[in-house]
Amino acid sequence: MKLTLKLSEKQLGALVFSFNEIPKTTSKERIVKVARSVLDKVALKLRKKQLEVQAESNLFNKDKKYCFSLELVEAHFLEQFISIMDAFPMCDYDRNALRQIASTLNQKLA
Repeated sequence: MKLTLKLSEKQLGALVFSFNEIPKTTSKERIVKVARSVLDKVALKLRKKQLEVQAESNLFNKDKKYCFSLELVEAHFLEQFISIMDAFPMCDYDRNALRQIASTLNQKLA
């Protein structure tokens, strides 16, 4: 089963920026390895989409929403990642955008 997530260009940028803040230390725990593996795939998918969006961005499509389909496990780990990122320093817009994404994921996963 897949979930559809709609993001604006700015929300997508905030999410991609947050992936750059992931600590590069590795853990020996299985759940951390699985989460990292799943999030690496999600991060790659989102970064590719961000490059496409930036290339075609202009004044007339600023408010356009872009759709992403995520597997349940990807959505679950993305929601957990966003809740962890809430503790990292970032601007208020990025924090609110990430909270909104997490809220949407939570509603769709329930």
